[in-house]
Amino acid sequence: MPEKLEGDQLELRNLLIEQKRKLWAELTDEIFSQTGAELASQYDIPQDPGEKSLLDMLSDAGLAIADVRRVQLTQLDEAQRRLETGTYGRCEGCGEVIDIQRLRLVPFTANCVDCQKKQEGPSKGPGTTL
Repeated sequence: MPEKLEGDQLELRNLLIEQKRKLWAELTDEIFSQTGAELASQYDIPQDPGEKSLLDMLSDAGLAIADVRRVQLTQLDEAQRRLETGTYGRCEGCGEVIDIQRLRLVPFTANCVDCQKKQEGPSKGPGTTL
């Protein structure tokens, strides 16, 4: 039986659950709005190539957003698994405790800020050249 969560751990678990619930709602809303009758009927109406391209682009953008939400849901599932196994809140890179403010901001994170920066590599700001 898992140990009882208290304090920050309980708050973070509830935050994970709430974010997951919100993402599921957004994802299902996005899917149903994309597959709704309005979108399907727009493809039945004769259109010029420009209008067809715009509808295709909007449809692709909706799918891309849905995919981002799917990835976030997977990350939230992983965070919940780490919470259950007692490894949540520890950086997978260096093993140090992840700052509570970072966990509140990005509750599914598996890395501290330093390890995340290393993982992402150097960033190129505006005006920098390769």
